[in-house]
Amino acid sequence: MRSPFTFSALVVLASAFWAVSSQPQEAANGGFFEALDNHDNFNIAHGYGPERWGCSFTRTQVHETSEGTRITIGKDSELKPYSCGELIYKQTHLGYGTYSIEMIASHVVGQVTSFFLIANEDTEIDIEVTGLNTRVGWMNIWHEQKQNPISIRLPFDAARGWHSYQFEWRPSYVAWSVDGNVVLNRSDIPTTSPQKANYKLEINSWTQVQPEIKLDWAGKFRYPKDGTIPQAHFRNMRHTPWVDPERIRDGDGVNDGKEGPQTPVDEPDNRQKSSAEAAQKPTGIMMAGIVVYGMQLEFRPFMTDDGFLTLTLETKRHLVVKAYHERLDKRVLAF
Repeated sequence: MRSPFTFSALVVLASAFWAVSSQPQEAANGGFFEALDNHDNFNIAHGYGPERWGCSFTRTQVHETSEGTRITIGKDSELKPYSCGELIYKQTHLGYGTYSIEMIASHVVGQVTSFFLIANEDTEIDIEVTGLNTRVGWMNIWHEQKQNPISIRLPFDAARGWHSYQFEWRPSYVAWSVDGNVVLNRSDIPTTSPQKANYKLEINSWTQVQPEIKLDWAGKFRYPKDGTIPQAHFRNMRHTPWVDPERIRDGDGVNDGKEGPQTPVDEPDNRQKSSAEAAQKPTGIMMAGIVVYGMQLEFRPFMTDDGFLTLTLETKRHLVVKAYHERLDKRVLAF
């Protein structure tokens, strides 16, 4: 019996796969990329701020620019001496995977530049740079209302030019990278599973007026008298979900921590692309349902955080779809 699928049908099907896989804003199963030149997918914090801070969040201090987002410190707060800014990504219930951003930190003493994943009152994974010393990055895990910060010496001044910052969150560890190089890997502090907490991704910049955790890590903020506007810059924010190869082979797709095995697959690579480099290529393939000659084909979505997949289409008595994982050098899906 001759296959009902013609060459033109395969072209349509392959084109559909490519069109979906190359979308920069929304990738499969919750992955995303945001250039941060607009705030359509964010909530802008307004009218509140932690009691210990010297500022409250106001919309006026969060700015869209052609290069990304700029967060400034102002004096228009009705609650605190200063106003500051925060963006909260609208997608919630985020899970295990890689989170990255590019930043230029503020050089003003007492101002903090932050990128973090948070489940309020439970767990928080931080990357922070303070104006007290912009050659030091602070990698922190909050858990059970306790901070566990570690300072990392940076090979550059974080207030001079763009640099990429990343953390990879797995069930048994968190690993931080700077400009693609792993600088810290911690398995001594537990994190709450995404099944048990609602994680959100946020960026902010704020002011410290009194020392925290008995450590003067940021310095006391004083508004510059020389007319300088205290500011931090952010661009190219990305999340790539963690993929369990065993679940891919079983056809279950991304392991988001909400069900299935919770076993790390690999240690982080020593050299990974920055978020700006990675933004130039699709980071995975998202398969979607499509009707070809009256037959409904439904595919589960999946993507990878450590390599690209090669998709092969064959016409026999039925359609055969194969996905080949280049880094693992083996076939991870066939049906």
